[in-house]
Amino acid sequence: MSESTKRVSGRQTAGQAVIKFLKKVGAVDEEHAVGYDQLKNIKLTTQVLAYTIANLMQENVVVRTEDEKYYFNEVGWAKLERKVLGSYSFLYIIPILGALVFWLLSKYI
Repeated sequence: MSESTKRVSGRQTAGQAVIKFLKKVGAVDEEHAVGYDQLKNIKLTTQVLAYTIANLMQENVVVRTEDEKYYFNEVGWAKLERKVLGSYSFLYIIPILGALVFWLLSKYI
């Protein structure tokens, strides 16, 4: 069984499966883009695959060409990584700031 036809594991998200597949087949620019018929080799339901590709296209991680082919966009991926990292950083910053404010209030009041 080839790598592209193996089932998506529970540890791998649908987005990761699509990105991994596009990288594996070399669809990283418009010249090497692949059609939806090849994307169907990813073992996801059609609904999940379509939803995932649409979401990745919205974030400009996957780009659709004029002839209905798809490829992975490294620049879009880098922007998405920065966006997610910025969002998650608040999960650490807010509790630290809260603890600092609480400590300052308890010490000086």
